[in-house]
Amino acid sequence: MATVKLYSTIRLAAGEKVLESEARTVGELLKELERRYGEKISRYTSRCIVLVNGKNISLLQGKRTKLGPDDQVSLFPPVAGG
Repeated sequence: MATVKLYSTIRLAAGEKVLESEARTVGELLKELERRYGEKISRYTSRCIVLVNGKNISLLQGKRTKLGPDDQVSLFPPVAGG
């Protein structure tokens, strides 16, 4: 199972810091989180920053990035500033 670490407002929305997932891709993981936590988390899943083993999925295969049992996924809320 992949280890999933939640940060900032995503962590607050889920009420958990770390969880395990058997999802095979990042896309499946995000859908799983939406099913598990509902509307509280769904507002983040389409815009969050996702790292798999420290690499941004935008540099990998996006939501099609495969996940294995030893992978570590980090989810951060979107960042804004000026």
